[in-house]
Amino acid sequence: MKQAYIICICLLTFGLSTFNSSAQCNNGRYRDKIFGVSTNVQQQYGSAPKYDGSNQDLYMDIFQPSGDNFARRPLIILAFGGSFTSGVRQSPDILQLCNDFAKRGFVTATIDYRIGKENGDDTSMYKAVLRGIQDMNGAIRYFYKDVYTNNHYRIDTNQIYIGGTSAGAFIGLNKAYQNLNVYSRPVPQDFLLAFGAVGGPDGTNNPGYNSNVKGVIDLCGAVFDTIWMQPGGPILVGVHGTADNTVSFYYDSALGAQDIKKRFFGGGDIINRMNHLGSSFTGYIYPFYGADHAPFVLPIPLVPPASLYMDTTIQVLQDFLYAHTDCDSTRIGQTGILDPDYHISVSALPNPADDILTVYSHEAEALQVEVYSIDGKLMQSFDLAANGRHYIRKGELSAGMYILQYYDHTGTVKLRSDKIVFE
Repeated sequence: MKQAYIICICLLTFGLSTFNSSAQCNNGRYRDKIFGVSTNVQQQYGSAPKYDGSNQDLYMDIFQPSGDNFARRPLIILAFGGSFTSGVRQSPDILQLCNDFAKRGFVTATIDYRIGKENGDDTSMYKAVLRGIQDMNGAIRYFYKDVYTNNHYRIDTNQIYIGGTSAGAFIGLNKAYQNLNVYSRPVPQDFLLAFGAVGGPDGTNNPGYNSNVKGVIDLCGAVFDTIWMQPGGPILVGVHGTADNTVSFYYDSALGAQDIKKRFFGGGDIINRMNHLGSSFTGYIYPFYGADHAPFVLPIPLVPPASLYMDTTIQVLQDFLYAHTDCDSTRIGQTGILDPDYHISVSALPNPADDILTVYSHEAEALQVEVYSIDGKLMQSFDLAANGRHYIRKGELSAGMYILQYYDHTGTVKLRSDKIVFE
């Protein structure tokens, strides 16, 4: 075990050096632990029927970096392990990851999902996975809904990562990549029966909102079919033991005859798929050579070698997420209005507006302006002349809240952001 861990460290150092960088924060945010953590405990995000017909209220614990004034922050949603038959959202490994990454500037959440199954047949297992995906979708939509309503958590919906440990990783992988029109093998009848019985993967909690994600955190999970992973799909980071006896590192048809989990494709198969896709897919799975299932989980409290596996897991996630999480330094003030990063003399009136909103500039140089929906979609862009004005009409957009972003005349330096509202 000790020898295997040393091998892992050497490969880790080599592997992480290949990550590509995005627009990173220059103060170490998303890489270093620069915050304390504040917690909102037991936020209900929905309810749904369990396998036995009884109803379960679904909660999440949400962790936020204390004192953080960024207006749009990345989100990590994690689910616990337990083979879909046991486990709680306060699982120590998940709590450690949520606390750790909240200190790095992420908003993090650990969620309930429905566990248990009718019996030991394959249909029941597929149904359990689908119920977990439904609940993850409900949790994601909860945060989209929050952005459109009170914006309490200030989530950047373009930067949502989901996943978890073991069963939680199954949920993340199969939610993010599920493509029911593409298969590399015959679809088991048990899967089709399960799909019809639970009503598909969407679920009913927080309807009407999006559930798109940027990426997946796969800690010893597996995907139903690696062909679901397509060019340009959600990015992926994770770890997996090569000697995993619970969730096989590679698909195993012989063991799959006795255990449905062996019919999913694990970390080794996912690595092969990513290698096949090449630069069209962004992902990294770190193999724990010689390690069994989720070696970073037990014992509690963690001691070597489990604590060392957890340290490596955190480093893998930290380096990958830092490289691929964009830094939006727009800040929010005590009033809830976005504060300027630079002092510029511009105004948008009336705000809220019923029909026409006028953007005024008293600057000596022209500015470039972009209008974004609250979920980050670019709606308009225009040049604002020096000492000029520009009209934004409700008919060109729709009722709702938008973000104005002002740039210098070159369009490269963001100067300020404001909220505007059409009623």
